[in-house]
Amino acid sequence: MEMNPECVPCLIRRVLFETMEVDPSKARETVEAATRMLAELFVEGACSAVVATKVHRRVYDILGDDDPYAELKRKSNQISLELYPAAQEHVDSSDDRLRAAFLCAVMGNVLDFGIGSGFDHPSRLREEFGNLLEEGLGHDDTGEIEELLKGAEKVVYLVDNCGEVVLDRLALRELRSMGLRVTLVVKGRPILTDVTMADIEGLGIEDIVDDIVEAPGFAIGLDIDSLDGPLGDLLRGADLVIAKGMANYELLSETDISPIAYLLRTKCGPVADSMGLAKDINVVQLVRKG
Repeated sequence: MEMNPECVPCLIRRVLFETMEVDPSKARETVEAATRMLAELFVEGACSAVVATKVHRRVYDILGDDDPYAELKRKSNQISLELYPAAQEHVDSSDDRLRAAFLCAVMGNVLDFGIGSGFDHPSRLREEFGNLLEEGLGHDDTGEIEELLKGAEKVVYLVDNCGEVVLDRLALRELRSMGLRVTLVVKGRPILTDVTMADIEGLGIEDIVDDIVEAPGFAIGLDIDSLDGPLGDLLRGADLVIAKGMANYELLSETDISPIAYLLRTKCGPVADSMGLAKDINVVQLVRKG
């Protein structure tokens, strides 16, 4: 996705948020560094995810912290584990288990700290869980996905944030129950609240997928250069890629990888507009290219 002017203040808010989590005394330094970088990087055609990656790499270096969201990630998983039985009941009582599981997986995507349009504390998910269930999917291509999967063998599932990964287990179970080989992709290095191998310890996810792969590099979404290597081969060899979250959309929408099912909450106008959808809705969107 091409970077939009609205991305600039959003990115600065995120930089300030993570600085305040780690060392408020460095707020001026990190915001100044991010502002200078954005003045150079925000040019026509720039990918929002690539620009954000470069800015956060600089900010993490200034903070001297490789995982500034570590405590928020832990709390997010804890609260989602509390909510998991209710989410499981929702799936078990549904006439379309995959659709219900997708909804629960998308609901976790509301956790997005520091951007001003997501939930800024994990406890908000507990408070709003029932409302999100009642809201349902504002855009729903689950039927098309189910048709596509009838002849499929391999699915690659790109997880996004901690907290929501707990609810992803419902979708992963449903996909496995369809006889699909499911490969989970986590981050090789911490960035924001994105899931790493360490973040899924104790969640039992290794028991409900066939493989777990670490995406190389420090990247918002994915490292675009890594798509010329084994990770790109994995994604292009899948019958379907399921990509969680806005960052994965921002990056993958710039590539030839297809078909992709995007599962996310449209938390900002630029992403919603790019997808041709309304803002602040739960989304399951299937995209085929070529």
